[in-house]
Amino acid sequence: MPKETLTEAIAVAESEPSQASTKASPLEWVAENGIFVFTALLILASVVFVDGFASLVNITDVFHRAAPIGIVAVGMTFVVISGNYLDLSVVAQVATSAVILIAVSNEYGLPLAMLAALLAAATFGIVNGVAVGYFKANAVIVTLSTTYIGLGLLRYFSGGSIFFGPQDGVIREFGLGKLGPVPYSAVVLLIMTVVLGFVLNRTNFGFLVRSFGVNERATRLSGTNTAAVVIGAFLVTAVAAMVAGWVLAAFSNTAVSAMSQGYDFRALAAIIVGGTSVFGGKGSVLRTLVGVIFVSVLTNVLVLSGISFGYQQMALGALIVTAVTVDALSRKVSKR
Repeated sequence: MPKETLTEAIAVAESEPSQASTKASPLEWVAENGIFVFTALLILASVVFVDGFASLVNITDVFHRAAPIGIVAVGMTFVVISGNYLDLSVVAQVATSAVILIAVSNEYGLPLAMLAALLAAATFGIVNGVAVGYFKANAVIVTLSTTYIGLGLLRYFSGGSIFFGPQDGVIREFGLGKLGPVPYSAVVLLIMTVVLGFVLNRTNFGFLVRSFGVNERATRLSGTNTAAVVIGAFLVTAVAAMVAGWVLAAFSNTAVSAMSQGYDFRALAAIIVGGTSVFGGKGSVLRTLVGVIFVSVLTNVLVLSGISFGYQQMALGALIVTAVTVDALSRKVSKR
């Protein structure tokens, strides 16, 4: 099957929402544009009605804390768009990267620590990608398994210890540094969004990831090595998780194996709320970033309002169910 046929298939999949908007379908319009409107409304309402939200200190803190989750989410967007749903092993990947960065840099220097973290990330990405892409194993089962294996190995080699970086070291300086009022962590998130957005939208690899999510069989029949596409998607996620681990370690200049608990769920929430379809083929890195902002602002508002952590989890779960339902129904409507 020629590449032009795949291009047409993707164009059809991507144009469905915009065509629906001309037909004034509210459900499809919400699926396509809702995240931008709802995020703007949430921020506006928070500025007006929530005490302390609009302060520079609070806004800076929101983006500072959102950065690691956001970096993981923009990377995992590739796996979701490819139709493999998610990568649960980001929990282990982030923690492994953070511990390696501080522990190895304390003994052998920062360059070697960064190289070691990159090798660990590549191992996660290749193992997950080969199992899912080549052997056709279930992505949830595979990445859940590599989560436990990765965390087990990390706790074995680290002894469950907390590692501290030097108070005058580069990692600490990065964690406290700002570009004007913008934390370096938020700058890294923006850079990752731009780079991965370019990869997804402007490169042949990004085209193949999207086409695989739209129609796996057509992509395979076109002569594409679909296993390599899946491996590539998992490698992108692993590298993003590695960067997120570095940013997270710089926050407190510490690292421990349990520091990234819940990152898989929160990253997936941002991706889905941002409008990337769990069915694959549709979505964007930019939408994921907006989803990260929405989820982070909502969490911050709930904290400032004194809402307990349990209710915060319930709100996040309700958001995911709503977003998935809207996506499923909009697809159903568009096929009529």
